[in-house]
Amino acid sequence: MSEINKKRVVVTGIGMLSSLGKNKADHINALTDNELCTRNIKRFDVNHKFYRNDKAFCIDHEYLNEISKDDKTIQFSCAVHSIDEAVKDARLTKAELKDAALVVGSSIGSGHSFTEYYKEFISTLELTDELLYLSSHSVQTITGDICKHFGIRGQSSTISTACSASANSIGRGLDLIRTGKYKTVIAGGVDIFSELAFSGFNCLHALSKTYCTPFSKTRDGLMLGDGSVFLVLEDYDHAIENKKEIYAEVLSYYFMNEAHHPTALKSDGSTVYNCMDGALKRGGITINDIDYINAHGTATPTNDGSELLGISKLLDQGDKKDVLFISSTKSQTGHCLGAAGAMEAALTILAMNHSFVPPNLLPDDHMMIDIPENVVIPRKAVKEKINTAISNSFAFGGCMTSLILKKN
Repeated sequence: MSEINKKRVVVTGIGMLSSLGKNKADHINALTDNELCTRNIKRFDVNHKFYRNDKAFCIDHEYLNEISKDDKTIQFSCAVHSIDEAVKDARLTKAELKDAALVVGSSIGSGHSFTEYYKEFISTLELTDELLYLSSHSVQTITGDICKHFGIRGQSSTISTACSASANSIGRGLDLIRTGKYKTVIAGGVDIFSELAFSGFNCLHALSKTYCTPFSKTRDGLMLGDGSVFLVLEDYDHAIENKKEIYAEVLSYYFMNEAHHPTALKSDGSTVYNCMDGALKRGGITINDIDYINAHGTATPTNDGSELLGISKLLDQGDKKDVLFISSTKSQTGHCLGAAGAMEAALTILAMNHSFVPPNLLPDDHMMIDIPENVVIPRKAVKEKINTAISNSFAFGGCMTSLILKKN
């Protein structure tokens, strides 16, 4: 093994904002209490019969207005909120923050400000200075504004690989530290879904007419969610030297493009298998070492079955004797788009540190699809130790990422 691959990368700070709460403590409580935090959408009008649903996993509307104030993107303010928590959690000094790298993942990016721009332009047919300002926002602009706000002078990157964006952000952070370029990287993602995103998923018939029920036989689609989640990644030796609390180790990751379909996974599960297998091999472990998989689990008709087939193929390659727990935390957070990968990685890390398996919320009267032998998909949080886990993110356009996380 090369010296680069010997470098260990650990998580020392976590910052979170979503429908489940304002910080990581809120998220732990919501998961263990099996909370379902859907709300009526107030951000834009969803009363038209065209829409399949009028609810989503929204951040509390009043609180979102409070923190975003005059921020037209909304996303910048949410990112600042969760990065601030992560930075304080990791006890980063000004010097560490200045020298850190920043990697931001986002799918829709500035979709909200673009939508407001076009709606205003259509109604007035005038290009005011404010409209031009709104139209100039981009994901990259938000990343630059974050650097300016926190005084970050290291490398900044913006990743937009659809719904795997923030999982890839964490992977990029892993690479930046392992190559010795940085000792500290702030990595994660932010997406506050816009009218554009909601309407788009609605047009695809990907939205559920009721609730998000991953791995249910009657599943009929996803529900969107707001999310802003960032992790502080540090070189292990640097973290130990500075007496940091370590939540987990990012053991490895693997990303690929299956080049199969614009929106659907390959139905036989082969590419799901390839992605997870690639991550396991990079981490020097096998499926026998995995206690839990935080599934992509969108509750769309094709995704869940394909993912379970891929997991079955992995299990066939090993001789796992213990139970493998699987759940989709999208049943509690909704699909947070570009922030989904970081959200699910963070929830997995919190579950590791508090010895429970996150729930796959599902009413008792919903039959589950066929699951492999020795696999358990818990409908409620289960008290259980998790030492090593996989967090999957499989996005539109065939962008696939698997992260391997290990309890320190």
